Amino acid sequence: MLSCNSCGFFRAYFGMVLFAAVAVRFFPEFAGILLPLVLVAVPVLFFDKTLYELGYRNYLRGIIWGVVVSALVLPVYVLGAPHKLPFDAGKLLSYLPFYLGVAVGEETFFRGFFYSIFDNEKLVGLLTKNNLISSILFGVAHALIYYDPSRFIVFFPSLVMGFLYERSGSIVAPVLFHLFSDLTYLFARL
Repeated sequence: MLSCNSCGFFRAYFGMVLFAAVAVRFFPEFAGILLPLVLVAVPVLFFDKTLYELGYRNYLRGIIWGVVVSALVLPVYVLGAPHKLPFDAGKLLSYLPFYLGVAVGEETFFRGFFYSIFDNEKLVGLLTKNNLISSILFGVAHALIYYDPSRFIVFFPSLVMGFLYERSGSIVAPVLFHLFSDLTYLFARL
C-alpha cells in the first residue's frame, strides 16, 4: 500500500506533467522560466522539503562528479552524432539559461524530491530501485509532455543522472550532466 508521501509525490508528478505539457505547448517562450520554478517550488512549498533534503549539499563533490562523468560519457555521443559545421557557439550559448533552468528544475524534482520521499535499495549491480523508477517516470514524463513516445529515450541518460546523485550525494552532479547532455544534444542538432 502506498504511504501518504507516495500518494503526494504521484499527485505532484501528474500535476507537473499536465502543467509542463500546457506550458510547452501553449507558452513555450515562458516554459524555461515557469517549469524550473514549479518543479522546485512544489517540493519546498507543498511538501516542506528543505533544499538540503532536495540534494543541495556537497557542492564540490557534485561538481567533480558531474564534470568528470560528463567529460567521459558525452564526447562519445558527440563523435557519433551528425552535426553541421561550422559550429555556432553563440547560438548554443544563447540556450544556456533555458537548459540550466530545465536541468535544475527536473533534477530537483526527479532526483532530489523523489529520493527524499522513497526508501532506496540496490537491485542489481549499480542499479537501485529509486534510480530505475525515477528514470522510468522521467522518460514517461518527457513522452507525455512532448506528445512523442520516442522522447522516452531520456530514460537512459536519466539512469546516469540517478547514479551521479547517489554517488555524489549532491544534486549538482546530475544537474551538470543534465545541462551538458542537453547542450550536447542541441549541438548535434545545430
